[in-house]
Amino acid sequence: MKKISFLLALLMLFAGNVYAKHDCDCEKYCAKKEHKMLKTHGGFVDSAVKPMSVADVQKLSDDAYATLTGYITKRLSDDEYNFTDGVNNLIVEIDDKVWMGQTITPKDKILITGKVDKELTGLKFDVKSLMLDD
Repeated sequence: MKKISFLLALLMLFAGNVYAKHDCDCEKYCAKKEHKMLKTHGGFVDSAVKPMSVADVQKLSDDAYATLTGYITKRLSDDEYNFTDGVNNLIVEIDDKVWMGQTITPKDKILITGKVDKELTGLKFDVKSLMLDD
């Protein structure tokens, strides 16, 4: 019985260390590696698709896909931001996974792709991809 208790105690001791938090930069490394993997997996880009203005997007039907270019000017809530194309403003929703580790400031011109989300409270744009615009 003592042997079993001893072995269980050892097992718990070693198993606890496997899941312990540590202070290496492996999380940053994994995030960078995942970001690089996402960037290297390409896809089809239709050259005829051109960025639209906010005014044009506001005329689209619910769930329509669009591409916009402009600036994020302000954070409104956890995942909602004010976006402008320089003329009109639009509320955009950007989930954490869409950022892919990028840091964007109001001075950075960005290219966003997503879909129109018409709700009773108004129109929002659900961002599916975000990148700096060259």
